Amino acid sequence: MSKVNTSKNVMHTSKMFKTKSISNGSYKLPLSVSIASLLAMCMLSLTPSVNISHAQITPNNTSATAGTSSADKTGTITSVQNDQAGTWKLSGTWNLKNLNSNSPAFTSTFSMMKLDGSAMHKHIINDFKLAGNPTKASTGSTYNGTATVSMKEGPVSNVPISITLSDNGNISIMVDPKTTNNHFGNTPIEGKVTA
Repeated sequence: MSKVNTSKNVMHTSKMFKTKSISNGSYKLPLSVSIASLLAMCMLSLTPSVNISHAQITPNNTSATAGTSSADKTGTITSVQNDQAGTWKLSGTWNLKNLNSNSPAFTSTFSMMKLDGSAMHKHIINDFKLAGNPTKASTGSTYNGTATVSMKEGPVSNVPISITLSDNGNISIMVDPKTTNNHFGNTPIEGKVTA
C-alpha cells in the first residue's frame, strides 16, 4: 500500500481556495447598491397598484393619490367608436391640468385601430381653450371649449370639444363630428380617471 502525503495536498488546496476576509468592509458598497436597486424596482412595480387601490378608497375620487393636486387629473382612454368605416378601438392616455384656473390644459394621445388590429393610427388632442365656466352637476363637471385635433390631413384647430369628468371616476370626451369629418363617430370617447 502506498502512503499519500496529505499534508501537501491540504496545503495546496488551502492556497488554491484562499478566501479574503470580509471584515475590511469592501463588500458594503456593492451590497448597498444591490439593495437600493432591488428597492427601486419594487417601488416602481408597486406604484400603479398603490395608486389604483388608493383611488378606490378615496371618497368621491376627489384626490386619487397623496401629493397629487386635486386641480390635476390624469387617466386612460379605452373606448370603442363607430363611424362610416366601421368599429374602432381607442386606447391611450389623457391629462387635464389646472382644473381650478381660467385656463385648464387638456392633452390626450391615443391610438385608433379596427377591432381586428388593422389600420392603426394615432391622434393627439391638445391646445384646449375653455369657453366660459365649467358646468358643475351632482354627478361631475363638464368643460366646454375648443382644441386642436391631429388628423391624417394635418392638425385641425378650433374643434369644439366637451370634456366631462364624472364623480364615479369616468371621463368622456365629445369631439365635434362635423369638424372632424365624423372620424370619431357621434358618441363621446370614453376613459377612466387614474390620478
